[in-house]
Amino acid sequence: MNFNKIVLGYDDTDGSRQALNMAIGLVKQNPDAQLLVVQVFEETVENIPINNEKAVEPVRTNGYLLEGIQIPPLPVYHDESSSNTHARVKHSVDNTFYNAREILEPYSINAKFDVIEGNSAESICEYAAAENADLIIVGSSGKGGIKKMFLGSTSTKIARNAPCPVLIAKDKESPHIP
Repeated sequence: MNFNKIVLGYDDTDGSRQALNMAIGLVKQNPDAQLLVVQVFEETVENIPINNEKAVEPVRTNGYLLEGIQIPPLPVYHDESSSNTHARVKHSVDNTFYNAREILEPYSINAKFDVIEGNSAESICEYAAAENADLIIVGSSGKGGIKKMFLGSTSTKIARNAPCPVLIAKDKESPHIP
């Protein structure tokens, strides 16, 4: 079976890297195939407090004249509200696609990269339908137990609602044993 358009759901997790490796294998077998790498936009910015340990030295005015005026000692307070923070982007689209391109580069695979929005499973299925894809490849999240029971897995939702066959890449090192 030839797959001419392959949609790869990629988020730079271990499961999606496994899916990328499977996509590379399929594209190498069928060089005319088009690889469409998509990521659902989930960037968030978090502010991380940074340690601002600059030495604050009080102005020495004990009994000394400052510009000709005698003033009392000045207290120095450290205001917590003025502490510095550093913004860090989590789930960066640019970083994710950069890492995917790095993996694809040695294989000379020309891939199209797209960012989509919304619910991961629904958005990937809609994207595959709009692109008239022949196959969707996604990684297994590794979610298990209670989380999987209540939230369900994205790969399962994609497999259930996809307009084409779905290949779910599982980590070979940690197989799921019921």
